[in-house]
Amino acid sequence: MKGIDFFDVDHTLTRRSSGSRFVSLAMRKGLLPLRLLVILPWYSLTYRLGVFRLREYDQGFPYLQGIPRSRLEQLARESFESRLKGDLFEAAVGLVRRMRAEGRRIVLATSSLDFIVAPLAEHLGVDGLLATTLEFVDGACTGRIVGVPMFRREKKVRVLEFLSAEGVLPEDCSFHSDSIYDLPLLESVGRPVAVNPDPRLRRIARRRGWEIMDLS
Repeated sequence: MKGIDFFDVDHTLTRRSSGSRFVSLAMRKGLLPLRLLVILPWYSLTYRLGVFRLREYDQGFPYLQGIPRSRLEQLARESFESRLKGDLFEAAVGLVRRMRAEGRRIVLATSSLDFIVAPLAEHLGVDGLLATTLEFVDGACTGRIVGVPMFRREKKVRVLEFLSAEGVLPEDCSFHSDSIYDLPLLESVGRPVAVNPDPRLRRIARRRGWEIMDLS
């Protein structure tokens, strides 16, 4: 059986964070509090510096509590069409489409929320999406995360579980990512690819002879 090619999303396929695009639109629509304007830059900075901690997820996303799933999904579609679609690296989209034309299976593996990146997955026509999932009760968001956020080691665990269920060996697969946070998964596949890597991942990729792709 052929392998599977996995792709991170933010800063790998897109120039900007899918979550920040969504939150910015939600604030403009009055759905989320403007105080997030203060919080978002801090999250973004700590993430890019490689010092973001999983405890940032401990309380989930309480500001989404009570919002209907249908409204969040509608907003995610608007966010994709108005912003995130234009953030896509053309070379990355071309790579995904060439792989699919060659009969490869493509799966997105991201710590972003699933409903936010679902329109992107549909646009690219990928074969699967593994992402962080929010809890919904009676169609409304509770603000809590289902299980563990798909971040760092959890991303590796989720992908390896997926491969086991599909009967595919990790050594037959590739993973494309920009982030040092994804090192556990990059080390677990046969073909790790550093895409627009952050400084720490770039150093490791060079030292280990991994493929490096710089997209603009």
